[in-house]
Amino acid sequence: MSRQPLDSMSSPGPLRSALRLLAVLPLAALAACAAPTYVAPANANLPAQLQTGPSQLLDQVLTARGQTIYECRRDGAVQLWTLEGDLATLVDAERRSVGTVTPGDYFTAYDGSYVIARPDAVAQVTAGTRVWARLIPRQRAGHIAVAGTGRFARASVVQRVDTTGGLPPDPLCEREGGTLFVPYSATYLIYTSTMGVKHGNPSAPPANSSSLRTRPKSGITPLPTD
Repeated sequence: MSRQPLDSMSSPGPLRSALRLLAVLPLAALAACAAPTYVAPANANLPAQLQTGPSQLLDQVLTARGQTIYECRRDGAVQLWTLEGDLATLVDAERRSVGTVTPGDYFTAYDGSYVIARPDAVAQVTAGTRVWARLIPRQRAGHIAVAGTGRFARASVVQRVDTTGGLPPDPLCEREGGTLFVPYSATYLIYTSTMGVKHGNPSAPPANSSSLRTRPKSGITPLPTD
């Protein structure tokens, strides 16, 4: 009986798929090794309004991939998708999940520290994506067990750069009160100040503290109500 080559045999579907996978795995590994390492844009290369001063030191580079949330609200005679904020997981340079960003620019680390920021300046760098932004803290808190420590306890400036997606396909919406989730990604550059805490006690509430909900003991991150 003549011997047939392996790829012409009538092998079961799973076996055939496995053989094909074995053939392409080395190529996939080579491609992964050849993939360039991500390099965040330097502060000096950002739009002037987004740059930080010389007293700011880059402390962390975190990437985020998640959803930008919109709510359909009436604006006069029309209904528009209104930005609520971003909901994403924050990942460090070692590709470890280290925290989250939630609507209200609420950055929470898994170590318990957090910073609530607000936009200080924005720039439309890439058409069709979320704006790049410089954010400054309006409230911080350190690790619950050790005051003043933690990933975000001393954050003084946050830059949102290299954004993709995050915009609704149509600014108009039909059902008032409806919610839209749009995929987005971004890089967050976290700075600390060499001048110490610039806005007073990092654990102190902002001047308009009534606009913030009480932080629950369960660890669930509250959302600012702007």
